[in-house]
Amino acid sequence: MSRKALLYILIVFLFFGCKQKAQKIQSTELLVFSGAGLTNVITELADIYKAENDVDIKLNFASSGTLARQIEQGAQPSVYISANEKWVDYLINLDLVVPESKEKIVGTSLAVIAPSDSETDSITFLDNFPDQFAGRLSIGDPKHVPAGDYAWKAIESGTYAERLNDRILPAKDVRSALMVVELGEVEMGFVYKTDALKSQKVKIVSIVPERLHPPIGFYASILKNKNNEQTRLFYNFLTSKEAKDIWIKNGFKIE
Repeated sequence: MSRKALLYILIVFLFFGCKQKAQKIQSTELLVFSGAGLTNVITELADIYKAENDVDIKLNFASSGTLARQIEQGAQPSVYISANEKWVDYLINLDLVVPESKEKIVGTSLAVIAPSDSETDSITFLDNFPDQFAGRLSIGDPKHVPAGDYAWKAIESGTYAERLNDRILPAKDVRSALMVVELGEVEMGFVYKTDALKSQKVKIVSIVPERLHPPIGFYASILKNKNNEQTRLFYNFLTSKEAKDIWIKNGFKIE
């Protein structure tokens, strides 16, 4: 065999070897979009899954509405986890999510928080809430942040909307609403109970009665163009016995 022929065979071998390696890398990568309220627990779950399955998982946290808009504009995660049903349905209507994959995986409560050094230790939300503090109130922007939407609905149910409207400082996501309270820039804030429990800089002064807002639920779903075995394995892991123990440890409700 000529030297030229051997060189040709070597080039072909290297080409297909590199192509197969690239395909293997691509098949073991997962991109997960998740509402900001799940930052700690999803990071923990992803680390466990990566260690057990040799899968590279990339995480992107933001408000559920912002993430849904990114997907609408062409972003391609494998799994999308929303802090309410609304944004999953939005993507289903755009034919971007597998409808049958929409599943409520956990729930939580809505908490009123104050800076840890606040003189206020406890309030009753239904006991004339606006008069129980004098400053501003931090909530996620109700237009695209589910935690803010839940908070605003509770405010409306308590007939406080008109009195609080000019005192609200909207945040880009629930973690930002938490941070504003941590920094002492506002007197009160609404966040998920599970977020408040993770912070040493705030304290829970009230739990909002659940009847005042829609049930809080986090919904997992699979994107249509990423509906493959690797995606489904991680998606199923989110509701496995091992994962449920992690959810409960982080203060979430399993229903």
